Amino acid sequence: EKECWDQIFLDRIDEACNPDRQAEIAAVVMQATGLAHVCLVTGSLTVTKARIDTNIPKKRTGSSSHSKATTKFYNGVYQALLKLPWKQLKCCLLGSPGFVKDDFLKFLSAEAVRRDDRVLVVNKDKFVLCKASSGHKHALEEIFSDPAIMSKIEDTKVAREVSVLQQFMRMMDTDPDRAYYGYNHVQKAQEALAIDSLLVSDKLFRADNIKTRRMYVDLVEKVREAGGKFFLFSSMHVSGQQLTQLSGVAAILRYPMPEVEEIDDYSSDEDIDFEQGMEDEDEKRIQEN
Repeated sequence: EKECWDQIFLDRIDEACNPDRQAEIAAVVMQATGLAHVCLVTGSLTVTKARIDTNIPKKRTGSSSHSKATTKFYNGVYQALLKLPWKQLKCCLLGSPGFVKDDFLKFLSAEAVRRDDRVLVVNKDKFVLCKASSGHKHALEEIFSDPAIMSKIEDTKVAREVSVLQQFMRMMDTDPDRAYYGYNHVQKAQEALAIDSLLVSDKLFRADNIKTRRMYVDLVEKVREAGGKFFLFSSMHVSGQQLTQLSGVAAILRYPMPEVEEIDDYSSDEDIDFEQGMEDEDEKRIQEN
């Protein structure tokens, strides 16, 4: 039995157990062959609420089987959307190749009025059409990497995380003395209470070494106590994967600290152990796939 639970883990458990309460974005990816995924997206999780897989035959002259199967497919997606927590959702991304998304939105609009499903009628304006290469879940990565889409959902938690990472990347070029990554560099900035925004990958809190996990938990708590903002990135999101490539921890400072650059960021054995652990974990995932 775990004797002590850090607030970071308690927050993650609450989010994982109650995705409907935490999600601000719904996302649907679909394709003409009859495959669709309906998901809820929180700051650190993408939860599949429904997978619709309908066999849609090719169009044939004199046959209505294609039309009937398409209607059945659209109805399956429609029913899944009815079950989403619309009161708290700020938008629903609807992506597909070609005009599948457009045809489905027309179907949804007409059906919602015909069936008098007020929840969809009232929230029709929350749908945002996007380009996606398929109806597979991984197509969501393409949607969230599109700047045009991110600008439309800029007031959501997911968009804020993507935005702060982009800000950090730009600052590395334009104001490098206020943008640092790697534990030792970030820790040095924290000692001076200089961190405005702390970016951390959730991978760091899953390290095998307990001291390493505690080290990052302490860092987050100190930044919060000093009034800094904390952003937790999921390694399952595109933004989280980008942050992982930068050691998994980064910070935007309140003011320039050029002296931080002089610190050797790989002087800590724990950092080296963790980097090796990340490589081992990635290699294991590749072998499993």
